[in-house]
Amino acid sequence: MSNKVKAAIIGLGWAGCEHLKGYAENPLSEVVAVCDMDQERANQVAQENDVPQIFTDHRQLLEQEDIAVVSIGLPNFLHAPVTIDALNAGKHVLCEKPPARNAEEAIAMAEAADKNGKTLMYALVLRFAGDAQALRKMVDDGELGQVYFGKAGYVRRRGIPIGAGGWFVDKSRSGGGGLIDIGVHALDRCWWLMGAPKPVSVLGATFSHFRHLVPEDVKYDVDDSAFAQIRFENGATLMLEATWALNLPGGGYIQIAGTKAGGKIDPLTIYKDDQDLTPEVTGDNPYRAEVNHFIDCVLNGKTPISSAEQGVTLMKMLDAIYASSDKMGEVRIT
Repeated sequence: MSNKVKAAIIGLGWAGCEHLKGYAENPLSEVVAVCDMDQERANQVAQENDVPQIFTDHRQLLEQEDIAVVSIGLPNFLHAPVTIDALNAGKHVLCEKPPARNAEEAIAMAEAADKNGKTLMYALVLRFAGDAQALRKMVDDGELGQVYFGKAGYVRRRGIPIGAGGWFVDKSRSGGGGLIDIGVHALDRCWWLMGAPKPVSVLGATFSHFRHLVPEDVKYDVDDSAFAQIRFENGATLMLEATWALNLPGGGYIQIAGTKAGGKIDPLTIYKDDQDLTPEVTGDNPYRAEVNHFIDCVLNGKTPISSAEQGVTLMKMLDAIYASSDKMGEVRIT
């Protein structure tokens, strides 16, 4: 019998299949089960990847004692209940972003992980790109000095997703729109590169002006753009913009500035005095690196760099942006 870590995938969309590839390529793990409500999809993925067990109900999958780790690639409203089910069943969990629909759900997930003594990691994949890893090491080594400013954006000029049954644009199921869908990537990566300082206040604004791009019979009650300034306990600040639709050029960017130097990624560039430096970047496919890190944490009892605790803090920042927009004023984070 193989002594590899037995993994299962719940939710076989694009993200779930990227997790599957990661486990398959890791010499310490193997995928032994897949689960999707779409029986045909589950059969197809299992056949293409030589996976022996197929389920359409995640609760039946979680009854399998040989499965040690589970990846969850489901819509946002299922992250918390399925993750908690898996943790209570004694499985370690790698859950797709965003951590949940709100901080309350993320707290419940973290508590379940702690109660069961299991690893809960969030699939914040952009942390695992080679340029982000290199820049974070420079921050940790003090090469940028005290990092006090960050600026991040993920802007689509036009790009509103609908999802199966319209779940992406239904707040009750998604938790939000462009901010929670793609803004979470920009915010998380920039915040992490700044050293993940403790947030203390947020001033944010969200807008929904592009309902006309969505079919009339689809419920649409989410933001299509969001903008925010986040202040941290160490005095640093972060500026964020995230849009599904905006009448400006699209694109993504991450910039951070410290007292000794600044940096941006894609491509990685360091700004020091009057010099622009382009360090060499190495690294694995970030999706594979993410799964490799998860397996390492499970086997060696390490805390993931995208931990349950950080997932709670990330959701508190997103919640505060929405709350600040509703209030039309600053919101404190506790």
